[in-house]
Amino acid sequence: MKYVVKIGEQEVTFDYDESSGKLTNQNKRDVPYDWVEVAKGCFSLLLNGKSYLLYLEPSNGSYRLFTEGRMISASVQDEQNLLISKLVKAHKGEPKEQVIKASIPGLVTKVFVKAGDSLKKDDTVLTLEAMKMENLIKAPCGCVVEKVFVKTGQTVQQNQELVLLKKVE
Repeated sequence: MKYVVKIGEQEVTFDYDESSGKLTNQNKRDVPYDWVEVAKGCFSLLLNGKSYLLYLEPSNGSYRLFTEGRMISASVQDEQNLLISKLVKAHKGEPKEQVIKASIPGLVTKVFVKAGDSLKKDDTVLTLEAMKMENLIKAPCGCVVEKVFVKTGQTVQQNQELVLLKKVE
């Protein structure tokens, strides 16, 4: 079955053979990979000889992928669901608000925004220290900060709401 994977702004199409577990790219070349869930929501991915530690959090039918100190929007859809999503999105429009949640437990080391601030895509919202790594949480789009739920120095749990953003049209 054909799948469309979107990570950030990059979109890639793969064929996945469920019986063999084989993955091929759009040029019909095998894509060597290994994917193992090492803890709830935490995955180890070996792709093209490079190792990644990923935290995935479901978010409005897609995922927030947290890796190497960055949060990236990601989605995986088969061709049929992609077509349905495009039709629904064209009919309803995209959600106007988005809550950024902690993908993993950690300590908020700095909050850079306050309610009413206007942000551009990839502006830093806050830093979250987890597993001895400082992670920059960035705005997923142009938006206005509606509400900040956390303070600098606050410990947060997985899926705890951090910031409410309203998309700018």
